[in-house]
Amino acid sequence: MKLFDISSPGANPETLIPEDGRIVLGETGRGRSQVIVPVTGHPYRGEYRAQRTEEGIVLVRGDFPPEERSLWRINTTGEYSRSRSYGLRDATGVTTLARGVFAFGDAGKTGSGDDILAILEPGAEFRLRSKYASHWYRWDGRVWTLLTPEERQAELALAASLHNEGEWL
Repeated sequence: MKLFDISSPGANPETLIPEDGRIVLGETGRGRSQVIVPVTGHPYRGEYRAQRTEEGIVLVRGDFPPEERSLWRINTTGEYSRSRSYGLRDATGVTTLARGVFAFGDAGKTGSGDDILAILEPGAEFRLRSKYASHWYRWDGRVWTLLTPEERQAELALAASLHNEGEWL
């Protein structure tokens, strides 16, 4: 599986290259939670596999056959906004492997959100909320697509029309 990163809601996904042999999810402190996912294997091989042990998740890089599923680090926390709830919304085809928590404020009570390591199946879709908008992400197994709420609504209307749903005006 390839490894990608969404650094915050609305950000374009990028290839993730783990530094220091690990991926850090979340942060430490009150109202927060940090999880460290070790990365092992040959640094110049192109595919990753996730392995669950009794102690946690490990990513192994090696000569694995390519597949359409992919690994994603998704930071759901955007800029602080009072009473905003951050998280992975309306997710399909997403399997969460590990989760850390980011937070705002001294005790994390001002708002917080998840920092997730997940496997996305082809056709996976989810929504992230930033301070001012929602952003739809879609993975088709080869290419990701980032949609605004308006683009997402237009796609849904077109799909309904193609299935002869709705009423003629």
